[in-house]
Amino acid sequence: MPLADLMSQIQELPKIDKLRLMQFLATELVKEEDANFFVANQEYPIWSPYNCSESANVLMNLLQDLIRQK
Repeated sequence: MPLADLMSQIQELPKIDKLRLMQFLATELVKEEDANFFVANQEYPIWSPYNCSESANVLMNLLQDLIRQK
């Protein structure tokens, strides 16, 4: 099936099916890229905004500067 035909069919799908298609494609890409991308029972660090008061202060100062400039 040509890609143009496939894309026109995808446009007709309801939103939930488009989201499921996106999830399927993302999973397939990960499988093709590296079979060991995620390893079971292994911890992966993620960034969290909690306990980042210094960053919040920098952002607040920038916002205050923008307000003063107006």
